[in-house]
Amino acid sequence: MEELNSGSDRNNQMELTQQSLIYGLPDDIALLCLARVPRNYHALLKCVSKRWRDLVCSEEWYSYRQRHNLDETWIYALCRDKSEQVCCYVLNPNSSRRCWKLLDGLPSRSFKRKGMGMEVLGKKVYLLGGCGWCEDATDEVYCYDASMNKWTEAASLSTARS
Repeated sequence: MEELNSGSDRNNQMELTQQSLIYGLPDDIALLCLARVPRNYHALLKCVSKRWRDLVCSEEWYSYRQRHNLDETWIYALCRDKSEQVCCYVLNPNSSRRCWKLLDGLPSRSFKRKGMGMEVLGKKVYLLGGCGWCEDATDEVYCYDASMNKWTEAASLSTARS
């Protein structure tokens, strides 16, 4: 009977270990530690485990860092390269290198557009509307999620905008 209980105890311990963010620490303490990791290392945190990835991409993470004044302001710029294609760059002003980094993945349909708007809400950057030589004003909206480092198409505008 003892052997059954000890096996059961080991299974329970294994489940607890797999569920905790950092083995041996309560999750609230682990969250406090992880939230202090600078934003430019968040991509590495997401590689540790599925649980860490889910945490770093969550609203809970964003809100926690904001509530404890741990969020970091980065600067986003929308500009054109020499071939007149739209590019989006990001700058971490606290970095010792201070260099602009190109945000890959901007949908190709927006490369040649003019008159697009750009807005930031929380951890997301929105690219709105625009028009081109061969197209009228568009209602398309693209969203860059900083925690996922990914552009996606968002809900369209109710009216096309250029």
